[in-house]
Amino acid sequence: MLSDTVDLSPQSWDLAHGIAMTLAKERVDVNELSKCIAYLRSVAHHPDAGSRFFRFTGELVRETGLCRTQQTRRYYQLIDETCKRYLQPLQDRPAEMLQILGWAARLACYYKDGGIPIGEIPQGAGNKSQDDRQQQNHQHQQDQAQHQARKACFQTGQKLKATITNIKGNEVTFQILDTDTKLTQKEPKRAGSLSVGQEVQVKVLGLKEDGRIRKAKLLWAQSGTEPSKNLS
Repeated sequence: MLSDTVDLSPQSWDLAHGIAMTLAKERVDVNELSKCIAYLRSVAHHPDAGSRFFRFTGELVRETGLCRTQQTRRYYQLIDETCKRYLQPLQDRPAEMLQILGWAARLACYYKDGGIPIGEIPQGAGNKSQDDRQQQNHQHQQDQAQHQARKACFQTGQKLKATITNIKGNEVTFQILDTDTKLTQKEPKRAGSLSVGQEVQVKVLGLKEDGRIRKAKLLWAQSGTEPSKNLS
């Protein structure tokens, strides 16, 4: 799990936004970026962690056997090119790279699926050629994405209120209150007693590399104004 105790500098936020916007614009699967983050974390204790990371992203592109489809190959190419463009100057600072990549993966979800428009993509230190109005609009979009990403910082064991947004067979989709975070998982014993719009409480059991919820346990469902069922 990524550590969020150290915040990013404005320059590093620019890098995170640049990576996120580039990958979101190209509709890259964030899960593929998460695999790269996991690799960097696994080698972060090595003195050459940064260069190992870039060799790894390049190897993903070259090894055709690792690509399930042409689309996957395209994802790897874009991830390799984007990471090298934004992060190669930081290859001697793997901890900072991890921070930037973690936030980039989170931000990409909001640019891609959260309805936040992709403005002019930062080229590293930001684009100084914009006029004041363009800069303000661009900064507002970045602030929106950062705000949403910060709200979606979860911890294993955390208990959260959510609303059921969809039920399909035994698959139930929850949306965490006050965030754009949605989670779909199978609830074979409980789906029949739940309804769309119902408020529930879930407990976070596991997180993905980018901090998104991987799995949660349904604790209770609400009927009226009080919890009606203990589902733990």
